[in-house]
Amino acid sequence: MRVGIAGAGFMARTHAEAYDGIDCEIAGVASPSGSEGFLDDLGLESAAYTGVEALCDREEIDYLDICTPTHTHLEIVRTAADRGLDIFLEKPIAASIEEAQEIRAVAEDAGVALGVGHVVRFLPAYRKAAGLEIGEPGVARARRLSPFPDWGEWFADREKSGGLFVDLAIHDLDYLRWCWGEVERVFARRTREERAEHGFVTLRFANGAVGYVEGSWAQPESRTLTTELELAGSDGMVEFASDEGSPYCEWTADGETVDRAFERDGYRRELEAFADTLRAGEEPPVGPDEAIEALRLALAAERSADLGEHVAPEEVVA
Repeated sequence: MRVGIAGAGFMARTHAEAYDGIDCEIAGVASPSGSEGFLDDLGLESAAYTGVEALCDREEIDYLDICTPTHTHLEIVRTAADRGLDIFLEKPIAASIEEAQEIRAVAEDAGVALGVGHVVRFLPAYRKAAGLEIGEPGVARARRLSPFPDWGEWFADREKSGGLFVDLAIHDLDYLRWCWGEVERVFARRTREERAEHGFVTLRFANGAVGYVEGSWAQPESRTLTTELELAGSDGMVEFASDEGSPYCEWTADGETVDRAFERDGYRRELEAFADTLRAGEEPPVGPDEAIEALRLALAAERSADLGEHVAPEEVVA
């Protein structure tokens, strides 16, 4: 299977590296700033383009992998869909519900597959945690802390990136909804500076469970991305931390189980799963409907932080 990559930044590099070992060939890369240096750094002999249109027109590709800033997604989706190409789109699907729904409509009208990259669902430790039997859901806690992103000035423009909840915390909001179902109510608090943001989101699930998500773009540069997960139910609890020295732990009525640290690269699993569904003619693992609901949660958190009150996700329609 031949893939074209739109973008030559941090996420494009992450995807390009993940394709190593997957039965997919990177046919070309397109970036307005040029992609020759990107290809040289990765040792790839793929074609380099400055425009996505040229990549899609001149290379025989099976799908386009879009790894560009959020505010550019719609136009690039149109470019691929107009040419009948299937699409893999990095999260978030868009910065607004209205634009996300338009992206979904463009793909549906063209009859092309659209998968969205909510990679946490594919990280091995998170995947295992989601499948464990811990009884009735009780309390979930997820943290994702990092310095402010340094791979694009557009992150500081909230109109383009959507801000902390839409770009970073959406990982855990999507994951917890995937695990425990629909959310009835969101309450959030946030502190924000030009190049720093820290926020907390409390979720009330329809099944009565409670979730707590903490996200940060306000950590010192010396601190790498840190993630934590805790799921507590009526029959047990599972806990995971990204710190290399912290093992994966599970506590049940029968005692404690400790495993080795898991491989954390879910990008290869995610992209391989998408390619496999294309080959099989099946729906992508994470489609636009799921991506829109994750975005709705993130925007509900954004609205709650602005208003200082609870917000029902169903109220977020634009």
